Amino acid sequence: MKPVLLQVVAKSLKLILDNHPLQLPKSFQSEVETFWSRFNHDNRFTNGEVFHIDEMKETEQEIVFDLRLSDYAHYLYSVKTKNRSDHACRVIYGAGLVETKDSYFVFGEMNDHTAYPGRLQCVGGGLSRTDLQSNQFQLQDSVLREMTEELGIQLHCVTSCSVRFLKTGGDYDFLAVLFHIQLNLTNSQLEYEYNKLSEASIAIGEKSEFVRLVSVKNEPSSINNFINNNHRPSVDYLIPLLKEM
Repeated sequence: MKPVLLQVVAKSLKLILDNHPLQLPKSFQSEVETFWSRFNHDNRFTNGEVFHIDEMKETEQEIVFDLRLSDYAHYLYSVKTKNRSDHACRVIYGAGLVETKDSYFVFGEMNDHTAYPGRLQCVGGGLSRTDLQSNQFQLQDSVLREMTEELGIQLHCVTSCSVRFLKTGGDYDFLAVLFHIQLNLTNSQLEYEYNKLSEASIAIGEKSEFVRLVSVKNEPSSINNFINNNHRPSVDYLIPLLKEM
């Protein structure tokens, strides 16, 4: 595993979708399909769209990511088999560390129906076509959409959403653009909104993305206590991000 590196984002980031889908070699595609039929034998997951990093270009003013359309089977095969070949899926996604107005950082523990049950991570997730304007993904829109879906928090509760870091390295060498999302809600108000979302999901026979929320006071002693005493798995960027914040 490559070490996790957090780079302060001082340039414009552009995520551009190429009109030509990713074409995998037939032998590699066959491996992906065999894996998918075995892994998803109970049809728990949907083989939806995933956007693979085809090329990254950096200038003095901006960093441009050229993306091509792939699918969730390719992504999950690359993750679960730890495939590091030239044809492995590599993605970029947004994640937001939420902070309440009474200075609590809030993230969640993934539910048991997800691909990473029990893992701690911030709100966020993969890119969606709903975040496209022309051929460019709006990453902040993506993160805020995921926040609403995962926490039940509406956009009028957000006082600021700012890009902080670009994460490289880590478990799968994926790239993550890390945001700081500040709310005009207290921690208890956020919990109330999240519980309403969870109850509404249960009422229609669904499960929320997070099984529970985790709150850590934004002060050095509380952050250090969490880092030193948490034994649950966490997404690769979480601990480095908390240390930097």
